[in-house]
Parts: sequence; structure tokens; C-alpha cells
Amino acid sequence: MKLAALFFSLAAACTAPLASAATYRIDDSMSLPRESTTAMKWRSIAPGRDMGYMVEGSNIVTVRLNLAPWLNKTGKIYMVLPEQPIGQVMAEWSTQGKLLPGQLVSGNRTLVYSGLIRSSLLEDTIVLKLSADGRRLIAPLSLQFYFEIDVD
Repeated sequence: MKLAALFFSLAAACTAPLASAATYRIDDSMSLPRESTTAMKWRSIAPGRDMGYMVEGSNIVTVRLNLAPWLNKTGKIYMVLPEQPIGQVMAEWSTQGKLLPGQLVSGNRTLVYSGLIRSSLLEDTIVLKLSADGRRLIAPLSLQFYFEIDVD
């Protein structure tokens, strides 16, 4: 009887869910783009089937993330770009070193920081390059990038 109880306890322990990180949206309301709009230009002088229909543009953004709620905790910070009504939008960026450089396709998120949160404000300047299918970009589009943190 004791062996059966021990087996049941071990089986229950093995099937217990593992603790997972909690995900939170980060307040980035202090972030500022250098330009309020990003002018998109055709990648090719003569867009078409052979040359492609991609448009691209760039902007510089001062990213300011309020990390006060997670001070002295370990976490992973992600840049997020929700799906867009025009289809895929690709973003690529370089940084000054506090955030990781990277790339992102709309509908996904990409790691930009991992480690101990040592300051209540994380600030970095990123050079953001965007590209999309120019045939689907028929009106100004507001891209709503945001940041999330997974805290252990």
C-alpha cells in the first residue's frame, strides 16, 4: 500500500506543470521616432515582376523602456510587430548596444535583451529599416511596434 501511494505521488509530481515565465507589456510611451512618418521608396527604379515590388524606408527611434516594475529581476525583452492589414512588413534594426540588433516580420516578436534588469529605464537609439510589398501599400499605415518582457 505504501509503495502504491509513493508511486502515485511521484507520478503526480512528474505531471505537474512546470513554472513558466510571465509575459507583460512594457511601457514605452517615452520612446520617440526622429521623424513622425517614414517615407517609403521603391527598392527598384522600375518596379515590376522582374525587379520586385518592394518599398523600403528608414527612421531613427529613441527607445525608452520603463522597466521599474521588473528592477533586479531576470527577464527577456522582445520587440513585437503585430500582423498588418497589408501583409508582411519586414523590420531590421541596428542599435547602440543596450538592445540587440535584429530583424522581425510582422506577426512575430524578436529578442532584444536578456538578463538582469539593472535600471528602471532602458534607453537606446535604433536605426529602423522597413520594407513591404508596395502594391499593397495604398494609404499611410501606422505600425504599432511594442515591447514585451518575459520574467522568470
